[in-house]
Amino acid sequence: MKDNAMQITKEFIENRDTIRKAIKLESSYIYPVAANVFCAAGVRADTEKLRECRNIIKKNAGFASYLKGTILPVLAAKLCVADEPEAQFEKVMDMYGILKSHFRRSEYLALLAALLAEKATTEEADRIAARGRAIYDMMKKEHPILTSSEDSIMAGFMAFSEKSDNELTDDAEKCYDLLRKKFSDKNAVQTVSHILAITDGVPEEKVGRMLRMFDMSAKSGHKFGKHYELLALAAISLIEADEKELIDTVIDIDSQLSGQKGYGTLSLDKKTRLMHAAMLTADLYGDTDNTQAAVSTSALAIIAAQEAVLCVAVAASAAAANSANA
Repeated sequence: MKDNAMQITKEFIENRDTIRKAIKLESSYIYPVAANVFCAAGVRADTEKLRECRNIIKKNAGFASYLKGTILPVLAAKLCVADEPEAQFEKVMDMYGILKSHFRRSEYLALLAALLAEKATTEEADRIAARGRAIYDMMKKEHPILTSSEDSIMAGFMAFSEKSDNELTDDAEKCYDLLRKKFSDKNAVQTVSHILAITDGVPEEKVGRMLRMFDMSAKSGHKFGKHYELLALAAISLIEADEKELIDTVIDIDSQLSGQKGYGTLSLDKKTRLMHAAMLTADLYGDTDNTQAAVSTSALAIIAAQEAVLCVAVAASAAAANSANA
């Protein structure tokens, strides 16, 4: 696993730098999400193809569409790994149009459209979106202040579950109550509870596994942040592998990233770096789950890890915009 960790770290940095050259002037927080799309697919980023896919988005997305906003580099990367980029973007736009009739427009909804385009047919989309909205409304009823557009991603994926809506929301509430004993960020805890609710198992066991991994990482000197970084930790806790093995892999990748450009004293902080290490760890174990479910545990781990990094990127972009307008 050590050799694999070294290889994926190398590819991640190369992909990130290629994307920066192809799609300039984007947030330094969003490039890692896009780079991970290539790592998860086992494909190397290509400058010319990225530019072609960027142009497909800019040419076809509507005026002021979130499809060509913060997530543009991520979406361009997703088109690059698709067999037919133009046809795939048409499908993404169809998905986005369907989702907009159920949810408020946002960067998160745009990403959900891209993710659903990979996991579902256009014919299935309205049913998934409608169920996702019903689950979202149940979330909103339980936590009216906490529930916002970022929760649309997990609501969409909860709609794939064979569990009933009540089972999903009850599981999420139990996980939420257990996690709140340890973490104070209610917003992050709620999203983590949604991630855990999708998977099988007793809430106490799922939360207990995640907390053991949190403590294990902290004791090693690589402490996860207690905000959106928790989503990435939740992601790797879903993977059916030994807890110590997973954390050792995260630490190994984190240590390698620490010597890379972009992760120094004046760049992305240690907590963000560790979150990226967890995201790459999810990639490494992405082929261990052979289930035929539309959203396998390994796929969910990658999605959850990417959402963690996207949340930080969107927050950073919003902060930069507010600072510029001040």
